[in-house]
Amino acid sequence: MADFLTDRLSNLQQAGTYRELPGTRQGIDFWSNDYLGFARQLHETGLPNVSPAFAPTAPGSRLISGDHDEITSLESRIAHFHGQPTALLYNSGYTANLGVLSCLPRRGDTIIYDALIHASIRDGIRLSGAAARRCKHNDVSDVARLLAAASPEGERFVVTEARFSMDGDVAPLSDLAKVCANAGAQLIVDEAHSVGLDGPSGAGLVAALDLQEQVLATIVTYGKAPGASGAAVLGPPSLREYLINFSRPFIFTTGPRPEQLRGIAAAYEQLRYHQTEARARLAVVVERFCTNAFYQHIIGPGSQLDGPIQLVFPRSQGDVIELERAVLADGFLIKGIRSPSVPRGEERLRVCLHAFNTLEEIDGLCDSLRRHLERHM
Repeated sequence: MADFLTDRLSNLQQAGTYRELPGTRQGIDFWSNDYLGFARQLHETGLPNVSPAFAPTAPGSRLISGDHDEITSLESRIAHFHGQPTALLYNSGYTANLGVLSCLPRRGDTIIYDALIHASIRDGIRLSGAAARRCKHNDVSDVARLLAAASPEGERFVVTEARFSMDGDVAPLSDLAKVCANAGAQLIVDEAHSVGLDGPSGAGLVAALDLQEQVLATIVTYGKAPGASGAAVLGPPSLREYLINFSRPFIFTTGPRPEQLRGIAAAYEQLRYHQTEARARLAVVVERFCTNAFYQHIIGPGSQLDGPIQLVFPRSQGDVIELERAVLADGFLIKGIRSPSVPRGEERLRVCLHAFNTLEEIDGLCDSLRRHLERHM
């Protein structure tokens, strides 16, 4: 009855891009986004006591039965932590990006987005109806060129990640903010992989660079370094009210449950009191990996990244699949990234480092990578 589905899946398998759920895997974690180890700690010790206890609401959207003063109070505390006027909670980073990009730009507007932007932002852009222009990765001059060529009739938006999820590098936010200010354009920043790592107590790169007033919308996600779930959109009061009135993923979604709110509140407690120490441990782990990987010819000169995401490039897409399986067999949980998640020809092993990884684990991973890479050369 649904043979066309089998045919389409078969095409993926033949192309080497078929995805499968991994299920339970035993091994040393080098693939999760739990960079600071907060999620692991919460799993082992449970949620700390956080106040308030978050009373349950009747199931429904926040515009009907799913709202509560405690939610608004938590949003105010979130905004204060990031040095922002307001915050609005979403159920996930994906729906936050979808909710912002699908309603802020409109038909007649122009969106300029980085070539390596996350899929959730691309989906939001498609729903907006605005003209979309892709710029070269982290290329400020290309952004300026595209802004100058955009129609002056509508609004113009520039969208970037702060730390890029698949490449691990950092956007030139200060320069982008200047270009946007000169052109009268609006800057939107996805901080999914920078919140928890960068800025005071992990408040993010926008806060670190004191750009809050120059960025229209900052999206912070809790499923990475903070070790929780959900997301928040930070910005001026007019942005919050606009999203409440126009953002369909917010309007038509059941409000957050007490468990999720407690997790978010606990994440901010962790960031406030433990981020500095965890970030310092992570820096030691990153340095150890970069040093070993360079001397063992796993990565080349200049390939080391200043952060927990490190990249290892084999020769081909087929090599990525084989290397992933070989390293997994050695007991190291690692993920090969293929197209369409990354451009074809740029397939890579994505190594996620954590504050809880030991130096012995780093050395073992590097030994495994070296042995299997040599076999493919």
